[in-house]
Amino acid sequence: MADTFPLAMMITPVKPGTRGQAVLERIGASVVLPPKKKMQLLVNPVSFVPPSMPCPQLTPENLCGIHKTKPIRCRTMPFYAYKDEDHQTDLLQPRGGWLCDTSDAAPVVYRDHRIVDRADFEAERGRLLDQASAIRRYADLLLKHSPAMMARVAKAAQTTPTGRVVASFVSYLRYDRGLDLAAFARAQHSLLRDWDTKTSGNPKMTEFNAYYREAAVELERYL
Repeated sequence: MADTFPLAMMITPVKPGTRGQAVLERIGASVVLPPKKKMQLLVNPVSFVPPSMPCPQLTPENLCGIHKTKPIRCRTMPFYAYKDEDHQTDLLQPRGGWLCDTSDAAPVVYRDHRIVDRADFEAERGRLLDQASAIRRYADLLLKHSPAMMARVAKAAQTTPTGRVVASFVSYLRYDRGLDLAAFARAQHSLLRDWDTKTSGNPKMTEFNAYYREAAVELERYL
């Protein structure tokens, strides 16, 4: 999807005892913050698009434009495999712009804190478990060798609710020798330049614009 979505890595500290996040023990990473306080980290690749902008693959009819090859994350929606199954209720509240059928004729999708049609949820959870070791290795090395990133994570952990830290997607690819970094750079670079142009000059999109610009420059060494 490097030629489809502007990609980033999102690192979110999760306070101990947070309801619905026990699964992070299996799929997440962890960090020890001063004073010797261990905290779980949700580390996940994301399509880094401003929330005020539509999905890049949404058609003029508000339908998915890549339905046949829709990413597993999209197919699992509105359920969230990064969260415990029995804490999915808040995700089932329709939001503005969603074309959800909430009538009595709508099929039941969640009952007694369990997902009824489990295929996509189980598939995504399985992939998260498969990549967990790579995610942990990435987080450990990134925070070990980047004091600035460690400081940002520590600052995010101190807020209520906790904040999140955006890291370059290339920072993850460097730790995965099975991926072709040059091919990724060729596919992603022009896309980032397009998103840089789309968000330029908009004060509400400063964070996104800065990321697109900096990530594009970082990729140029691999082209």
